[in-house]
Amino acid sequence: MLIQLLTSLLPTLTPKNTKVHLAQHNGLEHPMDVYLEGGFDKWQSWQTRKNFECQYVIGLVELPGTKRWLLAGVYDSLKACEMKGVKENREYLYDYRRVPEFAELDGRLILDYTKPRANYLYLETCLKSMVVSSILEKPMTVGKFPGFKEVDVSHRELKIIVNQSLESWQTALSSVAGVYLVSDRTDGEHQLYVGSATGTGGLWDRWATYSKNGHGENKRIRELHKTRGENFAENFRFSILEIADKHTGTEEMMLKEIHWKRRLLTRDSGLNGN
Repeated sequence: MLIQLLTSLLPTLTPKNTKVHLAQHNGLEHPMDVYLEGGFDKWQSWQTRKNFECQYVIGLVELPGTKRWLLAGVYDSLKACEMKGVKENREYLYDYRRVPEFAELDGRLILDYTKPRANYLYLETCLKSMVVSSILEKPMTVGKFPGFKEVDVSHRELKIIVNQSLESWQTALSSVAGVYLVSDRTDGEHQLYVGSATGTGGLWDRWATYSKNGHGENKRIRELHKTRGENFAENFRFSILEIADKHTGTEEMMLKEIHWKRRLLTRDSGLNGN
């Protein structure tokens, strides 16, 4: 049972002194994206009300499209500071501690639970219908490299891959040159950009630049930055059109890039300026 697992790690935790935070999309961000980036604790600390008036909080992150929840962490030493009007109508900033007894389960424990309307519940309210689904071998992160033909990642996922230097992705992408596609999926503005990567770092080095600034120093994409603002790349997706040996010459790679620009009309109605 869940309570037996919890109390075996922390005997002072009880159904009455513990709240569960069921973290879902807040209209701006999905907590799973934030968790994978390593920013969940800070994200959760901002609250519109004093939602954590208890001894412990169990932070659970929704696995999108399911009724399953990932344990982000268990927290104590909960203190709320009023910060009215500072951050998107979130009026309280919590200072708390991640309980070290649960470190081995953070990012690994998955629970099954059909959520009611409320996002903040006392553990005693949901304990009977909340069950352990599985315990992952390793903490959840972005999946392993799926193969060059299957790559289709968002800009947010790309940032996670690069920031965490995920081995399978770095090994694969740094081993090849190639022609890639950036798809802007912004509503009403669907546009494509074709680019190529050469050199010793291959696709990995080129995409690392996109992960940091979103535009990769491309003129028309930089213009989107100016018109849309900081989150201009939030609907970008990255895929691979063609791979090549890293020793392929720059001139040959440019011909490959031109071929794809013509096929996809990215000069006429896309984001390629040349």
